[in-house]
Amino acid sequence: MEKLHGHSVGVNNSEALHVGGLVHRTTNLAHLEPVTTIKWTSCYSGQKCARLLLPLDYEVPDGPTTAIALRMIPATDKENYRGTILINPGGPGGSGTGFIERAGANISRIVGDSFDILGFDPRGIGASTPSADCFDSDSQRQLWGLQGDHRVLNLTDGSLEVYRAREKLVAARCEERIGGEWGIARHAGTDNVARDMLEIVQQLGQEKLQYWGFSYGTVLGQYFASIFPDKVGRLVIDGVFDAYSYAANIWDTSMLDTQAVIDAIFEFCHAAGPEKCTFWEPTAAQVKERFLNVLHSVEADPVPIPLTEPPIVLTRKHLAVQLFLAAYKPLALGNLLADTFHAVETRNNTALAALGPRAANPTTCNCAAGPPQPSDVRNEAFAAIECADGDETPFDPAAFAAFFETVVRRAPEVAPLWAGSYLQCAEWRVRPRRRYTGPFAADHTAHPLLVLSPRFDPVCPLADARAVHARFGGAGLLVQESYGHCSVAAPSLCTAKHVRAYFVNGTLPEPGTVCEVDELPFVGKAGSSGVRALSEEDEELLDALKGLSAEVPMFRFR
Repeated sequence: MEKLHGHSVGVNNSEALHVGGLVHRTTNLAHLEPVTTIKWTSCYSGQKCARLLLPLDYEVPDGPTTAIALRMIPATDKENYRGTILINPGGPGGSGTGFIERAGANISRIVGDSFDILGFDPRGIGASTPSADCFDSDSQRQLWGLQGDHRVLNLTDGSLEVYRAREKLVAARCEERIGGEWGIARHAGTDNVARDMLEIVQQLGQEKLQYWGFSYGTVLGQYFASIFPDKVGRLVIDGVFDAYSYAANIWDTSMLDTQAVIDAIFEFCHAAGPEKCTFWEPTAAQVKERFLNVLHSVEADPVPIPLTEPPIVLTRKHLAVQLFLAAYKPLALGNLLADTFHAVETRNNTALAALGPRAANPTTCNCAAGPPQPSDVRNEAFAAIECADGDETPFDPAAFAAFFETVVRRAPEVAPLWAGSYLQCAEWRVRPRRRYTGPFAADHTAHPLLVLSPRFDPVCPLADARAVHARFGGAGLLVQESYGHCSVAAPSLCTAKHVRAYFVNGTLPEPGTVCEVDELPFVGKAGSSGVRALSEEDEELLDALKGLSAEVPMFRFR
C-alpha cells in the first residue's frame, strides 16, 4: 500500500484558461464543467480532460452526485487501436490525474502506443468533487502538520498520547465536515470506486475494463474483479495488498519483508564499492552498523541546519522517514539516503544545506504561487476510504501494544512510522452508508488477472500476492527478483515485455515465471545487462522503466 508522498511545487491555478479548446497547466481541473456523459476537452499538450457526473449512491440514482476528474493520453497508433487502460497509483488518496502527468507517458511507452492511458481521481480526491477536505485550505493543513510530534512513536515516552490526540482532532473535524448523510466520507468506499470504473469504461464504449493498479490500486482491482468478474478485460495488480487484510484493518502483515528490503540497501551499498556509495564499508554488516549509529546519534543530538530557507533541525524521525522512503524505491533514493547520512555523520554544513530539506521536507510559504493544483494536494481521503472500508476497530491499549511490538520486531527503525495509521483508523468514526466485505475472489473472470510482485516489497509482501493469485481462477503470477514497492521500483525488461504481451495479446506468463532486473541500487547495470547490446526498442523501453521507477507510490507518514 501506498504510504508516503512528496510535495510538488504549486502553480497558479486561480483561473480556468481556455484558448481554442486547450486547457492550460494553469487551469484547475476541478473547474471543468461536470456532465453525465464524458465530454472531452483538449488539455496539457495533446491530452484530453473531462469531469464525469456519477451518483454519490448508486442505489439513489437521482440523488446527489460526485464529479470524477479524468485525464487521458490518447493512443497514437490508431490503426491498431486497442482501447483505454485505466490507471490507479495507490493510496488510497493518490491522484490518478496527477499520476498521468508524472508517469503517463512512460506507462504508454511500456504498454505500447495503441492504448489510451487514463488516470482518474477517485471520489474525494484531487479534482473530483466533493472533496474529502477537513481543513479550510491546504495551507491550514500544512500549518496543522507543523504541530506534529517530532518524536518517533513509542509506547512509553508519552508520544502515543500525542499521536492519539491529533488523530482524534482530525477525526472530529472530518465527522463534522464530510461525515453527514450525503458527506463524501460516507460514499467514498472502494466498492463505489469500482462501480465508477465500470461506468467510465462503459461510457468509453468498452465492454470490459483494462486496468493497471499499483499498491492500494491492487485492492481496487480485487474489488472490481470480485464484484464484476464478467467485466474483466485485462487487469494487472502490481505490489499486492490482500483485500481481506485491508478490509479487516490488519496492518501488521504488511511489514513481513520490510527489514529484508532495508538490509538489501546496505548489501547493495557494500557491493557497489566506495566509488558508488558514500557510506561504503568492507562488509554489509558494517554498512548497517554505520547507518544505525548515525540514526541513533541524531536522537540524542539533533542536527541544526541554519543555512537553509527555512532553517531546519534534522531529527531521528526525519532520517527514519528517509530510510523508509528508500525502502520503497531503493534505486531512485538509495544514493540520496547514503549522501544524507554521510552529511549528518560528518556535520558537513554545505552538504546538509543541500540535502537537509529533502529529508525534512519543511513547510514553506509561497503565497505568490497561488493555490496548488488539486492533484498536488493530499487531503483526508485516506481515512475516508481505508478506515471506512475496514472493520471498525476502536482503540484498545492492549491490542495496540501487541500490534506495535509485533511490527517493531519486524522492522525496528521504521515500523513506528507505519503504526501511526493504525491509530488513524482506530479514532475514525464516520462509517459508510454501506460497504462490500467480500468475497474477494472469483472462480472465473472474463479474462484472467495478471498479478505482479517484487520478491521483497517493504509494505506489500509476496505472500499477499500469492494468496490473491490463488483466489482468482486462471490468474497468472509473475515474481520479479527485486527490492522495493511494486515492480516499477526496479527496471526489468523481462517484466515490461510480459506486461505488454498481456495487454496486447492477453498472454499470461508461464507458471513459475521469475524476471530479473536490469539495474540495481548503487551498483548500476545488473548481470548481463552491463555487457549485452540492447536493441533500439529495448533501449527505449528501459528508458521508460527508469523514468517510472522514480514514481513509485509512497505513503504519507504522519
